[in-house]
Amino acid sequence: MGDYTENYLVHNFSGQSDSYLEMERKLNFLIRNTPVKKVIISVDDHTLSPTRESQNNLDRSSYYTVRKDYPNFWHYFRDKYLNYYCVFLNDRYSLIIKNFIQKELFAFSKWGGVRSKTSWEKLSLDEQHQKTKERIRNYFQPENPSGKMSDSLKRIIALCKSHKIELVGLRFSLSRTYVDILDEESFNADSIFKANHLPIIDMDSIYLEQDSLFRDLDHLDRKGGEKFANVLFDNLSIDFQKQQNYSIQVN
Repeated sequence: MGDYTENYLVHNFSGQSDSYLEMERKLNFLIRNTPVKKVIISVDDHTLSPTRESQNNLDRSSYYTVRKDYPNFWHYFRDKYLNYYCVFLNDRYSLIIKNFIQKELFAFSKWGGVRSKTSWEKLSLDEQHQKTKERIRNYFQPENPSGKMSDSLKRIIALCKSHKIELVGLRFSLSRTYVDILDEESFNADSIFKANHLPIIDMDSIYLEQDSLFRDLDHLDRKGGEKFANVLFDNLSIDFQKQQNYSIQVN
């Protein structure tokens, strides 16, 4: 959604690949530094996946932490300073260095140059199916949800309750191909919200027939993000006390 949320006086504090561990760190940071009235976080089918334990931004979100967030000083020093500032100690940055070399130094060489990105709607049905199956295998091949992610989500809920912060769950829009192949596969993060009687906004099906709004199978592009933000915040005026969970339909 980028900065379109600012039109509704809502700050988008999210980052691509954020896990509940990042969300917990950012929530603690906000509570320590500013008044917080309402928090909206994702409760999608994959957000409790064990892959989130490794495919996340913990190296960067350590910026928001303080010493008391860690069990000992070594863990704090390692995450806050070594991994954050000494990028060559972190394996994930090798890809960034490689991309920099290809893009900046060898853009027109045999090294491959800059890869062109194809929008989701321009992929063939076979290509969409292949990419979707790969994503689902990545998310759901483990049979059980991550204990770390589940515990972190529960701590987020407890934090919001103790600080009287309104917490809302959000299910993001998905492409038709993804929904059809996903079927009933889910780690059910939203069930934790339901167990705690928290509201959930379900928007996963509002753009099923509009591939032109998607960057890939389960992420909207900038145009789609703008439309999504407008629909989401126009509907947040609904009284959650009367209707705890609801779906938004778009004609």
